[in-house]
Amino acid sequence: MQLVLWHKQKLSSLITLCMVVVVVLVCVRLGFWQLERGEQKQQQLTAIAKQQTRGVMSWSQLLNLPDSWNKTGVLVELKGRFVQNQYWLLDNQVYNGQVGYDLLALLKPDSEEKVILVNLGWVKAPISRDTLPKVTLPTGVFILKAQIKENNLSSFTLEDKTTNNDLPTRIQSIDLNMLSTQSQQSLIHFMAYRQGTGDEIATPHYEAVVMSPQKHNAYAVQWFLIAIACAVVAIFASKKRTHNEK
Repeated sequence: MQLVLWHKQKLSSLITLCMVVVVVLVCVRLGFWQLERGEQKQQQLTAIAKQQTRGVMSWSQLLNLPDSWNKTGVLVELKGRFVQNQYWLLDNQVYNGQVGYDLLALLKPDSEEKVILVNLGWVKAPISRDTLPKVTLPTGVFILKAQIKENNLSSFTLEDKTTNNDLPTRIQSIDLNMLSTQSQQSLIHFMAYRQGTGDEIATPHYEAVVMSPQKHNAYAVQWFLIAIACAVVAIFASKKRTHNEK
C-alpha cells in the first residue's frame, strides 16, 4: 500500500515538474519574443528618422527615388484632386478611446496618370453599424502633407475582405489590388497617410510605430520575472512537500 502511495506521489511530482518547466519555458520564450519585437521597432524608427532627414519632398522628388528603396517614412507634399464618390472606410479604428473608421480616398496628383490611396484620418462611427459616417471629399485642388508607407499595408483583420462592389463601402483591411479593381483606377504601389491636425474631413492620427521599443522591453522584463517567480514558487513548494514527507 505504501509503495503504491509512493509511486502516486512521484508521478504527481513529475507531472508538476513538467508543468512548471513548460510554463517557465513559455514565459522565457515570450520574453525573448518581446525583445526581438523591440529591436525590430527600433530599427523601423531609425529607418523612418533617416528618411525624414530629407525633409518634405515634392511628388516629383518622391518618384525619382530609386525603385529599390523602401519609401516608408518619407514625408511628401501632395497636390491634386480627389476622385469623387470613391472612398472606403477602414473598420475598427480607435482614436482617443472612440470607435470609428479611417477614411481612405484616391488622390490624383497633378501630371500623374495613376492615383494614390490616401488615408485622410479618423472619422467617428455612428451609434448603429447599419449607418456609415457622412463623408464629403474636397472637390477642388487639395494640398496635404503625408507620410508614405510601402509594403505591409494590411492590418489586423477581423473578418474576410468585403466583396461589396458598391461605393462607399466598409472594408476590414487594405488591399491595393482589390481597391484598384473595385474603383477601376490604376493605383500607385504605396499609400500616403495625411499628417497634421484634424478638420471637417477627418482627423489624422497615423503613427508608424504604435508600441514603442521601450514598452516591448518592459513587457520582456515582465515575462522574465513571471518565469523566475514561477520557478521560485515551484522550488519552495517542492521543498515543503519533501519536508512533510520526512
